[in-house]
Amino acid sequence: MDILGKLRAVFWGLVIGLWGLFMYQYISEDLTMVPKIRISKNPFNGRPAAERVTRKTALPLSFFHPPQPGASVQPDSGMLRPLTEGLEIKEVPSSSEPLSEHSALEKAAAGAGAVSREEPAPKSPPGFAMEETRHFVIYEEGSSVSRDLAASVESLHGNIMLDLVAFSPWTRDRKVFVFFSNTQDTYQRLTGRPAWSGGTASLSERKIYLFKSEEAFGILAHELTHIYFDSFFPAAVSSPLWLSEGMATYIQAERGYSTPKWLGKNLALLANGGGFDLDDLVRIETMQGADEDNVRLWYAQAYSVVRFMIKMKAGESFYKFCKGLRDGAPTHQALYQAYGMPYNKLSSLEYAWRYDLKTGKISGTTH
Repeated sequence: MDILGKLRAVFWGLVIGLWGLFMYQYISEDLTMVPKIRISKNPFNGRPAAERVTRKTALPLSFFHPPQPGASVQPDSGMLRPLTEGLEIKEVPSSSEPLSEHSALEKAAAGAGAVSREEPAPKSPPGFAMEETRHFVIYEEGSSVSRDLAASVESLHGNIMLDLVAFSPWTRDRKVFVFFSNTQDTYQRLTGRPAWSGGTASLSERKIYLFKSEEAFGILAHELTHIYFDSFFPAAVSSPLWLSEGMATYIQAERGYSTPKWLGKNLALLANGGGFDLDDLVRIETMQGADEDNVRLWYAQAYSVVRFMIKMKAGESFYKFCKGLRDGAPTHQALYQAYGMPYNKLSSLEYAWRYDLKTGKISGTTH
């Protein structure tokens, strides 16, 4: 090999080495935990029947939008004062029902909160222990936070970061606050929510309130996605509803292993030609006033389209698409810039997505 060839080899070796070092430093802290901890283990599955939390009504478990600043716990009396007392909170179904959207204002606040100066961790409610982990401050009812619970929440984070690390690098420096009540009764007293509520989430404050049930980790995965993914978009350009909810449902099902019960039936409807034109899907900004069946179908389609866009092309295409939307590009323009031809309009994406629903030949996957 001549001198010029050796110099080329040394140059490219240095480039590849520096790139590898950068990537290692960027994601190693988030991913090194994955092989050490059982991925997305739900510590509340398989509990003895006598210990399981049961519903008090036939209504589905739900979680709600945020406790806001000004709510408090009254420590002197040792009694829990509802953190949501006097507040108007939108209810969002979670288990057998689809998840209703967070408001554009709240998602914008999530983005603003993610980049603000880190605040001190909230004090533990009476009867709760607190423990800080790498990415969370976990509050658990009882004398201490169990190692199994802390490890499972961190494992879920590591699993989610496989898809979202590029969207939320702030998670290395700013923690999410997660409150686990042992029972639904304690959860209700803490949050002031109805008997059929399964959780409460504040995107702007990065707080999630849950009680221990088999659905808890599915709710946690969905809401963490809103906190992580929606923070990628600035306050002036909130994440589109279909993209935000599609991504949250995707992470819930694919990374949290908690598939909503209504999803399979609606994916079958989509595979048979049902659903919305993509032009209509992306224009919808609220689910208020929609009937239940259409809401479920819309969520299933948003999830399916997001899943297709993530799986259809290796590399950074999906990130580039989201970045284009964040920077103000119209949807069809962001699509073309990220994926190239033939994806220069939404109708082209819809044709490919529907073909893939039946064959799996583009994404290489099936639902």
